[in-house]
Formats: sequence, C-alpha cells, structure tokens
Amino acid sequence: MSNRKELWPTENPGLLKKALDRQAREVKYAPLSLAQERLWFHEQSVPGSSIYNIPVAYTLTGWLNLTALEQSLREIVQRHEVLRTTFSIVNGQPIQLIFPELEVTLPVIDLQKLPPQQGQAQAQQLAEEEAQQPFDLIIGPLWRFKLLRKDEGEHLLLVTLHHIISDRWSLVIFMQELATLYEAFLSQKSSPLADLPKQYADFAISQREWIEGKKWESQLAYWEQHLTGNVLPLELPIDKERPLVPTYRGARQSLVINKKVTEELKKLSAREETTLFMTLLAAFQMLLYEYTKQEDMLICSPIAGRHRFQTKDTIGYFINILPLRTNLGGDPNFGEILGQVRQVVLAAYRNLDLPFQAIADLPNLARTPLTRGFFALQPAASQTLDLPGVKVSFQDIPNGTANFDFSLCLEETGETLTGFVDYKIDLFDATTITQMLEHFQRLLESLVANPNQRLSSLPSLRETELVTPKKIEVEPTYVAPQKEIERTIALVWQEVLQIEKVGIHHNFFELGGQSLAIARVVGKLQEIFHRKISVVDLFQYPTIRGMSQYLSQEDRETTALKQIQNNAQRQKQALARRKQLMQQRTSR
Repeated sequence: MSNRKELWPTENPGLLKKALDRQAREVKYAPLSLAQERLWFHEQSVPGSSIYNIPVAYTLTGWLNLTALEQSLREIVQRHEVLRTTFSIVNGQPIQLIFPELEVTLPVIDLQKLPPQQGQAQAQQLAEEEAQQPFDLIIGPLWRFKLLRKDEGEHLLLVTLHHIISDRWSLVIFMQELATLYEAFLSQKSSPLADLPKQYADFAISQREWIEGKKWESQLAYWEQHLTGNVLPLELPIDKERPLVPTYRGARQSLVINKKVTEELKKLSAREETTLFMTLLAAFQMLLYEYTKQEDMLICSPIAGRHRFQTKDTIGYFINILPLRTNLGGDPNFGEILGQVRQVVLAAYRNLDLPFQAIADLPNLARTPLTRGFFALQPAASQTLDLPGVKVSFQDIPNGTANFDFSLCLEETGETLTGFVDYKIDLFDATTITQMLEHFQRLLESLVANPNQRLSSLPSLRETELVTPKKIEVEPTYVAPQKEIERTIALVWQEVLQIEKVGIHHNFFELGGQSLAIARVVGKLQEIFHRKISVVDLFQYPTIRGMSQYLSQEDRETTALKQIQNNAQRQKQALARRKQLMQQRTSR
C-alpha cells in the first residue's frame, strides 16, 4: 500500500478516482466524507465507546434456512464497498481502506435448552452486550451479525453497524436486499440485484470536489445569516451539575402516540400546508419552551443527504445535521410557530449540503454547544419485509450511550407514531424524562384540539415541577502566557473559542470547548508543531500550562513514533488475516 500514499485524497480527488477505478481488485484508498471525518475525530475523544454503534434486532418467526441467510449477508457485504472498509492514517489524516473481499460468517447461539423465561432474559442480555461492544476502526470489520436460536421456529438476528459506515436509511436498504437475496438463494438462484451504479467512496470523492470547488459559498452565506448574532445554548431542565468533561452515558425511554392523535396531527399538517415533521418539530419546541422560557430556540435535526447522485440504494453514512433556529418571541400561537418552522425547514433544505462541522465552525458558534437538543422523524426501519415462510419484526436496541443531551426520535408505525428519547444519565433523572414525555403527549392532544393557543397559555413547567441546579462558576486567576509555546497555544484557543485572552491555567472545556471545537484545536496544534496530537491528549492536558509541558517533553517524538508503529502493526495483522481468509475461501 505504501506505493499509493501519494494519492492523498484532499489534494487530488480526481487522480484518486482514476486509481480507484483502475485498481478494482486491490485494497483501495478513499477520502472520508465530511460527515465521516467529523465522526472520526469525535470518536478519538471517546476511545473504546459504543456511542456510534447502530444496534438492531430482527425476530424471525418460522422455518429459517441458515445457509440462505448467511449467503444473503455475504452478498450484501460484497455489494457495498463501505461494508468492506476500515480506517487508517496517512500523512496524519484518516483515510478509508476498501478491501476487495471480506469473510462473512453468521455465528449461531443455541438457547433452546433454556426455560422460556430464562432464554428470553439471556437473549436480551446478549443483545445488549452486542450493542455496547465497541468497534476497532483500524482492524474492522465495522459490522457484526449474530443469530440467537430460541427454538426451531424462532430466531433473533442481531445486526450491529458502526455509524461511520451506515445510517438509519441504510437499515431499510439492508432489509430490502436481505429479503430479495434470501428468496433467490432459497430457490438456488443467483442474485437478482443489479450492480450498484455508485459506491460510498464515489460520494466521498464527489463531496470533496464540491467543497474544493467553492460551490458551497452560497450555502455558507445562508447559515451565517440564519445563525447570526448571539446564539444561546439550549438550557434544558437538567437535574445534575453538568460535568466539565462531556460524558455520553445514556438511557432510553419510549413513547407511543395513539391512532387518534396521529390522525389529527396529519390533518392539522394538511390544513397548514406543512409536513408531519414540521408539525411535530413545532410542538417539540413548544414543549421545550414550557421548561426553558427561551424564545431563541435552536434544535438540531438530521437530513438523509441522499439527493446528490445515485445514493438511494447505497449503504453508507450520508446524513447531515441541520441546526434549525426559531424565534418564539411575541407570544405566537401554534399556527404562527408552525408557519415559521415551515420557512426555516424549507430554507435549510435548500442549503443542506454544507456539513455540520462547517456550520459549527462559524465564529459566533465557537462557544455554543449544539449537541443539547435533537429531534428526528425517522424512516420506518421497523416496517420490515417478511422472508419466504418467515415473519420478520424489528426492534431497536439501546447502546447505553447518548450523543446529544436530549434526543427525541419518532417514526410512523402503521397508524400510530412511536419513538423514544435518548438522554444523558449524568444530566437527567429518569423521572424527569418520564414527566417530559407525559407533558409532550398532553401537549399534542391539546394542540390538535386547539391549534390557536399561544405560548403564554402554557404552564411554566420549569418553575412548577423541576428545579434547575445551580451553576458553580470557578474563575481561575488570570496568568498570561510567558513562554513562546504557551503564547502559540493560547492564540489557537483564542481563535477557535473566540476569546480575547486565555490564561495558562484556564481549562479548555470550562471556557466552552465543545466536541466540535476539539477537532479544530487538535488539527491546528498538529499543523503548527508538526507532531501527532490526539484528542485524548487535549482531555488529559486541558490547560495552556499542561499542554505546553506535554508538547515540550523530550520523548514526545518517540512516543508518537511508537503509536504510529503500533497502528501500522495492527493494520498489518488485519491485512494478513484477511489474506489468509481469502486464501482459505479460494481453496474450498
């Protein structure tokens, strides 16, 4: 692979594209998409975490042909390059490594001998363990399949994907292809699926060319205007002191919006000429206003991101995050809020290509955390296709983490809306989340009955039911940087955090450093000092004094070299293992 290092993706994507086409049967390089890059840098701050695991389970009821099922999984992995991808580092930056083949086996765990109740408990435990087991982005593979046999007529298929190679829409594609392939292989036929016109690497290269071609400037201008001025962070009704270093320990609570309210919400959306997503987002903002009394409301929401070219049938990480800002000033009624949400969402959809990282890097957002409130109306991954002779039902599995402080995710399931809230347990008590979900249900019932009610008619739930913890501000004495290395680091922090001066004892995270700013600081320090600096280093040395001492250590170069060598050795072992597996498969 060393003879291809000159194909650095961000320098010459066109040359890399030709190399990818020419080297069809070799391990291939590809740049990361911008969403992948953001996620990759963020994961460096939480090594060994399951925060980006996407775990789901499919209950398979009926007579199951294991050979056809395993063959179908193997074909899906072979069809989609991103499922044969791992990540390495070249010239200090992450790249995709795409392998021509990857061995796929389906481990089967037999639970038939256990009593029904014990077997169910064991299946649940195994599903949770799978969901919380981290991936190694260097070694891979970045998926896991496991089949639990409850009895001859019931199995549980556990599927866990890393978010860097997948998203929610990919689950729909996965199940569609699984059903088609299983039916064909069950009848001893070949795959009826046409070759994919584009792979995820093509998307990543195309996106890089778009950015380098400055075609994004008009979209950047929109987001600068939309997020102008002082953007206040969402002050959620947390029950505990916010930790200085972000944590991602999470829990989940579910909800069901009944058939009648769901029907009325759809009718209301039709009357107001909005989508169901817009209506639910407006209601969610009203709920948060009940707790926060914030008029300047910013909620992040995902967009599928599958519109640029043939990505509809491709598994991969295409979603982008859009920060949607609404002004609730002037005591508007629900219809007026909904009208404003409609305008904001439509404008965001016209400017949806600019990556979330670029938006978060706007100067006035440097110290504004954007990962507090999240809302999504997701594609109905739960509406699965049955296999021949096998009924399939879907189950989301929590992975024990929460990326945002409070995320409300809904989907249409038949004639009802179902969903869940993922929340950080270091911030919220379970009872608080239960209360908020109950209030959301009542609010929806109230809005469909009377959409003309104003914000002033809503109760102040923050004052009547919840206590906001006191914030303890600790301001260290300002000590100006003296050494050249201290002044250099301070200038980087000032630029990223938009602060006029930083003392050598100030803590990066106490100054407002959020996960989206971490990558910028680390990247700038690496560029300036020509050394490998990990995100973890910033957590270990969060002050100017600490970081300067760390960078001044004489053995720093040796430590970095050892880390690079270790990564190279791990990659070499992974390549040798894959080569051995491919040789074994060829000899069969």
